[in-house]
Amino acid sequence: MTDLTMNAAPRASAFAVPLLVLKTFALWLAAISGTIVGGIAIPIHLPPAIADGPLTSGQAMLVVNALFAVVLAAIAATARVRGWRLFVLLFAANFLICSAMMQIETLWFNESLKLPLVAVGQITAMSAISAAVTAFVGALLFRPEPSAAQPVPTTLTRRIAIMAPIYVVLYYGAGFLIAWQSAAVRAYYENGIHIAFVPTVLFQILRGTLWAIIALFIVTRLKGSLARRALVMGLLFSVMTAAQLLYPTSFFPWAVRSAHLVEVGTSEFIYGIVATLVLLAGAAKRPLAGGIWRGIAGQA
Repeated sequence: MTDLTMNAAPRASAFAVPLLVLKTFALWLAAISGTIVGGIAIPIHLPPAIADGPLTSGQAMLVVNALFAVVLAAIAATARVRGWRLFVLLFAANFLICSAMMQIETLWFNESLKLPLVAVGQITAMSAISAAVTAFVGALLFRPEPSAAQPVPTTLTRRIAIMAPIYVVLYYGAGFLIAWQSAAVRAYYENGIHIAFVPTVLFQILRGTLWAIIALFIVTRLKGSLARRALVMGLLFSVMTAAQLLYPTSFFPWAVRSAHLVEVGTSEFIYGIVATLVLLAGAAKRPLAGGIWRGIAGQA
């Protein structure tokens, strides 16, 4: 090894952190731009938001997108893929977690929320545009060194099935111990008299299964130790689901949103960590031929 090569490595290492900060800042600007572009392309027809929380709509946009940028930068910096595959990874980490999975629950509890179905569709479409803009810029900014496919564990079906009841336990545990302790939350949902317990449990089992598949798709495309990836996944799930509750709305008062923010942030953080550990513990020694979907079907 020449002196030039030996000296280059410390210099590259010294610039790594400042460069990551600059890329994260650029990703934040991209996320803000995506939110603005999505809002212009798909106007959402709702009454004006009531600024009853700590942030106005403009302030919330800056803070929420900053949090999104940090966790998405962590995903991009540790990814095993680059180019269009990184775009898909970032889009999935953003849109599926932040919008698609959350809007499914919105529809289930819409008797309490009373949100027009057209508005749900508009919010989802706007989020897709915003996520696409952010993912596109992220794929340009981050050029991680591609690495071999993550070996996946055997018994995938069993592991995913285990995560469904774990999600339900975390969901109801955090809901009762955190959110339901708020009188404002109980009043908002009319003490749960309109919530059918058994159908809701079955619905959350379905969501728990979908969460596990999303977690598997993302975490198998990340590099690093199991503990490091578990932490990244916990932060990703927590931030992308809870941070958006900082936005003021016309239909979700801050007293309710703040309780849900702590509840969702806590349960999703734990779920992201546990899902990584359960899904990847004792991974097979070889990559899965045919991809994750064949593994789910064939490794029961």
